[in-house]
Amino acid sequence: MRWINSIFTTSAYNNLLDKQRAGMIYTVSSTLLVLLTVFIVFTPLTGRAPWEEIAMGGGLVAIFLALGYIGMLGAIVLTRSGRVDLAAPIAVVITAGVAGIFFIGTGGYSITDGIVLMLVLAFASLVIPQYGLFAGIVITLSMLLLALNQRSSVPQIPNNTGYDLFVTLILIGMTSGLLYAFLRFARLNRLEGESGARQDRLRLAEITSQITQRISRRQPLAQVLGNTAEQIRENYPSIYHAQIFLLDESGRNARLAASTGDVGRLLMEKKHNLPVGSQSVIGQVTLKGQAVVARAGNNESVHRRNEFLPDTAVEAAFPLRIGDLVIGALDLQSKLPDAFSPDDTPIFQSLADHLAIAIDNARLFEETERQLAENRQLIDQTQKTAEEVARLNQRLTGRFWADYLRQQTVTTGLNLDLTQQVSTPDDTLTPTSQQAIQQNQSIQGQQNGVSVVAVPLRVRGQVIGAMEFELDSAGNISPEDVAMLEEVSEQLGLAAETNRLFETSQRIAQREALVNEIATRLETGTSVEMTLTSAAQSLKEALQANRVAIRLGKPVTVQGGQS
Repeated sequence: MRWINSIFTTSAYNNLLDKQRAGMIYTVSSTLLVLLTVFIVFTPLTGRAPWEEIAMGGGLVAIFLALGYIGMLGAIVLTRSGRVDLAAPIAVVITAGVAGIFFIGTGGYSITDGIVLMLVLAFASLVIPQYGLFAGIVITLSMLLLALNQRSSVPQIPNNTGYDLFVTLILIGMTSGLLYAFLRFARLNRLEGESGARQDRLRLAEITSQITQRISRRQPLAQVLGNTAEQIRENYPSIYHAQIFLLDESGRNARLAASTGDVGRLLMEKKHNLPVGSQSVIGQVTLKGQAVVARAGNNESVHRRNEFLPDTAVEAAFPLRIGDLVIGALDLQSKLPDAFSPDDTPIFQSLADHLAIAIDNARLFEETERQLAENRQLIDQTQKTAEEVARLNQRLTGRFWADYLRQQTVTTGLNLDLTQQVSTPDDTLTPTSQQAIQQNQSIQGQQNGVSVVAVPLRVRGQVIGAMEFELDSAGNISPEDVAMLEEVSEQLGLAAETNRLFETSQRIAQREALVNEIATRLETGTSVEMTLTSAAQSLKEALQANRVAIRLGKPVTVQGGQS
């Protein structure tokens, strides 16, 4: 059988109808080849065997046999190469030629020979798609006319008055009518099937479009899945319950994410789930990643009766896949035993594939939104922290400068009279300078008949002083000049802060050096008295103290709690 299948192969055809046509051509052609071979070897024509007739110069017989062999072999070769449309008319012509030899040779007297015409008619109608029936009628009528013309050379059969011819015509007419009805019925079935397939594709496209629209409207994933399950049930009357399972984070259990009707609400409340790989439809689909159609009442079926869905006759589940990754399953149940035919599987699997993509996109969107929210929260926290650090730095800067100014023994202000080229120390604040410090902004005004501009000095937002400029009565300063003064004040504030930090670091270094020096002196003492004397002397010098007192021991407690 493998050898025969390798010769009469139909692998060149994707269409089932073309495969059937090819099989019919193979069958008829090979049968005729066998019959021709038997005819040549065993059937005499004129008292001699056909091969003897050919050997004695029977040219017409040789041509007929050669054409028969070449035609049948050519039809087989063309069919193997995928040229069934070309092989079909060749096979019909050769078949009609072989049948015509027998029918015409008898003059068409035998009704049995008329059956041959019906076979030719049927063969032509089935292997030639559009005009096969018309071609078969033309061929059979042509052979019938040739047979009538041949009757004059065929001995008459007694008591035959043309009744056989009438019956042959009736058989041909009936066969033609039945073939026409059959072909029309097949065509209508095919058109109806194509129409149904188009409707299924339209329903699939509509459901897919609505799923995409729901996700684009940023609906929650649970709502999208619930609406999709309801829509599937509404669009496919044979389905009475639809539900969607999604794998949990561990990938070990398929939890119910959406289910239709009151039963669906009960199952959702119970948090229905099934282990991956369990002996259930969902368990097997999520494990293998392949669609499963299971019918109730079958001991070999993986369908398990659900007490909430006792009317289920057949359950079909289709994997939700993202590439090779299974993320869940679409579960459909019907009360009809013949629901979910093999033709339905690609439709629902395509729906499941679109649904899986929609679910993945929705999850990615939700994950992106969550990350954005976390990032916004992190940014807000960072900004609040930065603001808090800035406020703390500002307070510390103000405190450090207040301490620094209190420790100064010299005047920290300066007046510069450019008209007389005289500079004098002065830390007195004018009303304009004091207003600039309090309001932390540049102030312009009149003072003693002259124009005055005061600009605050700032370090990290903390005001540490002010600069004041006096112009003559006609003087006028532009906003650009004010901006320039504010920039200079910022740079001056930074320079002052740098100097303060330098002086502070020097004092700290001096203090550490003094502490180290005192510690070194204390280490050289050989007795407690010498150590105490050395410590008192060192501290007196460091602090410029008039008296230093050091006591050892603890106070004596007397009655009443006082020492």
